Amino acid sequence: MVHELTRRQARAVLLAKMGKLLQSSTIIAEAIPIVLGFAPKIFPEFRAALLLLNASRRQLEVVGTWTDCNLAVGTTFETDSCWALRTGQKHFVEENDATARNAPASMAKGSYLCIPIMTQGGAVGILHLEPKASTRELSETALLLISSLVEQVGLSISNLKLQEALQHQSIRDALTGIFNRRHLEETLEREIRRAARTDQPVGATMFDLDHFKTFNDTFGHEAGDTVLRELGTFLARSTRAEDTPCRFGGEEVFMILPGADLEGARSRAERLRVGVRGLSVTHQGKPVGRITISVGVAGFPAHGQSVSELIAAADAALYQAKNAGRDRVVLAELGEETESGTMAYAGAGI
Repeated sequence: MVHELTRRQARAVLLAKMGKLLQSSTIIAEAIPIVLGFAPKIFPEFRAALLLLNASRRQLEVVGTWTDCNLAVGTTFETDSCWALRTGQKHFVEENDATARNAPASMAKGSYLCIPIMTQGGAVGILHLEPKASTRELSETALLLISSLVEQVGLSISNLKLQEALQHQSIRDALTGIFNRRHLEETLEREIRRAARTDQPVGATMFDLDHFKTFNDTFGHEAGDTVLRELGTFLARSTRAEDTPCRFGGEEVFMILPGADLEGARSRAERLRVGVRGLSVTHQGKPVGRITISVGVAGFPAHGQSVSELIAAADAALYQAKNAGRDRVVLAELGEETESGTMAYAGAGI
């Protein structure tokens, strides 16, 4: 009895330590290794796996295992294949019992237990456990400890998902899905400081949709919103991971291009211009016509040493592009300057 009480107390201490670390986590990617580190110490008598729902909530993905569990990390299962998720309750199946088997337990070596990880917003995953020794049932003590661990994991994931959602809303534009102006200013300042320390360039482009007001007047604001959403989707799939497209305001977009010199920034701006021309956008089943953009290009350190100077240089080049006929790229103060201090590139002439 003394041995069992000591063992139970040791597990409770480990569970409490895990809970404190989970509370200090800032992202889910930090929380998962904490669970995978403590769980084998708390439950050494189990092979186990942690599975979480993906973003679509249609599949369970194995995000971690311990003690030689046969489930491979990265394996996915349809949510309907898990009885624990379907019922919202723990699901225990004895060894050699083929009744209502879970898909995640298809490679289980014996009996197994699946417990849904629940939050106020519903299930977020399951904990899959396989006792190393053959058993027809689990002790009440083990079930209580397992339930405590699952509760802590669920609470942590729920809080972290909420934090991530709030963070996403604070830096993302709701309509286009790209970053907002607040994130632009913070990121551009950070990139300028980094570039100054490492003697590297930072490219910057600003563009907007040509004749967007006329477009809205002709097709309606809902169609305009559709175009902006499609533009956001296009930018997400056609820019580098390190590039930062931000909605500057209205139909204007500012892009931060770390490491890009002026020629590199101009070249990317031209590819972007051509890519937007190739977009086929429909609203209520009808095409809205060709979409074009005018682009201004600037760069650090050539056109400014601060956020405001770089934005102003790109903005001035953008307006020169519009005044020169739209659907073109203008590079601020490059080469032989025009009267306004810019050089324009348009269509096939670039």
